[in-house]
Amino acid sequence: MLASVSDTHKLIYRNIPKSSSSTARHAMKDFFDGNDRRVKHDELELAVHQLDYALISFVRDPLNRFYSSFDESFFRLGPWMGSGPIVADKPRVKKWYFENKYKVEKYPYLYEGLPTIGHFRKVYCPPDELSISPLACNDVPSIENGTLAHRFERFVRDYDGREPFDVHLYLQVSSLVWVTGNPLPITKLYNSTEADKGWLDIAHEKGVHIPDGQLTHGRRITRRFNVSKVSDATKRKICRLMALDYCCLNFELPEVCRTADDDEAVFCALDKIPKREGDKIDIFDELVIQQWNF
Repeated sequence: MLASVSDTHKLIYRNIPKSSSSTARHAMKDFFDGNDRRVKHDELELAVHQLDYALISFVRDPLNRFYSSFDESFFRLGPWMGSGPIVADKPRVKKWYFENKYKVEKYPYLYEGLPTIGHFRKVYCPPDELSISPLACNDVPSIENGTLAHRFERFVRDYDGREPFDVHLYLQVSSLVWVTGNPLPITKLYNSTEADKGWLDIAHEKGVHIPDGQLTHGRRITRRFNVSKVSDATKRKICRLMALDYCCLNFELPEVCRTADDDEAVFCALDKIPKREGDKIDIFDELVIQQWNF
């Protein structure tokens, strides 16, 4: 398991992509003397249960996270990662792209007419900003007219959640369990919408001082596709895809996902799994959130 570990402050942060992870890794490195490393099962269990380490993580509203996750994944697996200025001095990124690009081949419409990063930027970046610097595009609202949003909606329609084409699309709960399905020994989960407050609380508990204005960190990039053009039906499909995150992490469902017709509404329910003693069912001690059926 990849984590940021501070032996000085007995603190372990479990990374979840697109859930304030850049801010968290920055905080662990700069203020808590933490370093990224792989942590094995027995090592983590020992640290938390016997050595008094705290294991923390940050989680995010699943619908908003899915928007950001797709936006990031779309960029990371675009054809501009196979050649061009972005990867000219990044051979490892280029190699990763060629090893993984097959994962988006089942969605051929995603990159139609967008062979280069220049073509892509013209779709969402205002011409005046683009003429100054491509990096300026990251700081201004997208001018995307629905071209990218339409592709996003088509992807959601075709996507069943079983084979994410990028790590950013994984469910958050998948980062909080071992491969066996057993939960990590989490000490506390924080909401990423209040990440700064969370880190200040952690710093107070650990006796660490974080100077004002020195915490927030990360890739503050404007979303490239226009979320306002996403239909309610697509939002409800995303809520169904993310149902385990909503249910297990106790996030309130967006209104659009809980006020739909019965065949589209999303809800959380636990099934009691009976244990049999002979031919008689008299013990109900396992609760299971059933997989959503599409």
